[in-house]
Amino acid sequence: MKQAIKNISVFVFLVFVFSCTKETGVTPNWPRKAELPGDGRDYAVSFSIGDKGYLGTGENGSYMKDFWEYSQTTNSWSQKADFGGTARERAVGFSVGSKGYIGTGYDATNRGQRNDFWEYDPASNTWLQRAFLPDSVRNNASVFVIGNKAYISGGWTGYAYVKDLWEFTPATNTWVKKASFPGLARYSMAGFAVNDKGYLGLGYNSQYLSDFYEYNPVTNSWLQKASSPTPIAYAAIFATSSNGYVCTGRSGNNYLDDLYEFNPAANKWTQKVNFTGPSRLAATGFSINGKGYVATGYDGSYKKDMFEYWP
Repeated sequence: MKQAIKNISVFVFLVFVFSCTKETGVTPNWPRKAELPGDGRDYAVSFSIGDKGYLGTGENGSYMKDFWEYSQTTNSWSQKADFGGTARERAVGFSVGSKGYIGTGYDATNRGQRNDFWEYDPASNTWLQRAFLPDSVRNNASVFVIGNKAYISGGWTGYAYVKDLWEFTPATNTWVKKASFPGLARYSMAGFAVNDKGYLGLGYNSQYLSDFYEYNPVTNSWLQKASSPTPIAYAAIFATSSNGYVCTGRSGNNYLDDLYEFNPAANKWTQKVNFTGPSRLAATGFSINGKGYVATGYDGSYKKDMFEYWP
């Protein structure tokens, strides 16, 4: 009797999984969420503060500066004050504490390279210009945040790939140059932080790259880690408290729907359940309460959909 009940339970579970996949086109790991109300786009930026996600800028044939807030609780978007700088794409976005930041990128003035930075305050729904990134303008840079500091590296200046690393402290509105990224200079790297260490690598410089490195802010030093199974650029990045994730992107001539998890404790990459939306590049990612979100991007058309990942 117990075995019969067990068999029935397994059957019901499998029917449920099959039904979810058949009817919604997603696996349980990747439920589709509310799409961005604004225009589809690629090369947008995003970050999270508390239980809210924020997404803005990008391009869809013209540069954009609209800015949106996503509520995980209500699965809904609301429009916020436009980004304070010029409309642009290929910027970086991150949060430190209760504020968000967007800077660098291409702007609408003759595809000009930028190094300006702006701070967003959700409480007042306002933007404040902050100190410019020193040294050089750039687009397609990468970022990770450790504690109350952000770290920016890589990108394309319009003339060359770069590999410098800059530490930004919002409390003092100051930049300090740190030990340069040890790999080949490149743009569109995967960057995230886990357990007070920064991780940076993959990306593109005349070829798609897979090498990967760990940054220790205490010693201001880098350590090479396991390479990604696939060389990838233009990916959506998000992280949980224990792992980082690289999702979608481009490798060679192929748009990807791959999801790779990097476990720093094991120094190991694992391929996870593929992203359920169409393969794409230049999507953007953020995380809220241990769940990852991948939104927008380009697959031959500009996307505005969003999917949530359950690790």
